[in-house]
Amino acid sequence: MAQNYTVILLDNRGMGDSSIPADNDYTAETVAGDIKGVLDFLNITETYIFGHDKGAGLTSAFAAKYASMAKMVSIAEYPLPGFGYETVSDPIPSWSLYSNWQLGFFGVPDAAQYFIQGRERQMLSWYFFHSSYSGTTAVSKDDLTSYTDQISKPGFLRSGLTYFEETIVGADAAFFNSTIGKQPLAQPLLVMGGEASFAPVSLLQQFFNRVGSNISYDVVPKAGHWIGDENPAWVANRLTEFFGGDPSPLPSIDLSYLTNKVTLV
Repeated sequence: MAQNYTVILLDNRGMGDSSIPADNDYTAETVAGDIKGVLDFLNITETYIFGHDKGAGLTSAFAAKYASMAKMVSIAEYPLPGFGYETVSDPIPSWSLYSNWQLGFFGVPDAAQYFIQGRERQMLSWYFFHSSYSGTTAVSKDDLTSYTDQISKPGFLRSGLTYFEETIVGADAAFFNSTIGKQPLAQPLLVMGGEASFAPVSLLQQFFNRVGSNISYDVVPKAGHWIGDENPAWVANRLTEFFGGDPSPLPSIDLSYLTNKVTLV
């Protein structure tokens, strides 16, 4: 995608190289404000935006709260709280090892941290396998090591889990019901799901038909939940095709002044 667009990848608060917030606020509405803050810093007033998994919730919140800045939107592999997340995270009698029981587990971060800490690599290895199309090859060993190192830093396992905390999910549901629930996203919206995860299209429609008024759907072939790891070329090409359909494309932006700059602070 970088051949056609200036691609900006954000480490959300409490993730990657971003800091852990003192207020412990990981709501989608607040993180949407963080995204706006980065774009304001870069003097970007309008953008195309894509989010996967929890990032889909943050992307949707940004598109709802700062509609004039989000020209086209794509989200993947995450039903929004208030629009179906609860139906996939609440326990049901048919749950098995291959169900999404981890969502309920992560919903109590203190307990999840207690059982995961010291076994971060084992947890991630299972997590990627459990939601994949291609099993243990879904994520490379180098990437697995990198992800393990990131969540093993002091405080970062807990901060990542907090995005799933029931109080945070409840606040997100209230936000989405008060925004998208009353006025669906008007921007062109592409919703995607992995072939072995969130498919077929009829299932995507079931969860997202009330989210926007101009929605396209697509299923990522040969991918489970980890669409960017298992079929990155297809995803990049589909996003390029979608954003390329804009009849009045966004102007290019020169961010070369950021070369070798480590932090925006």
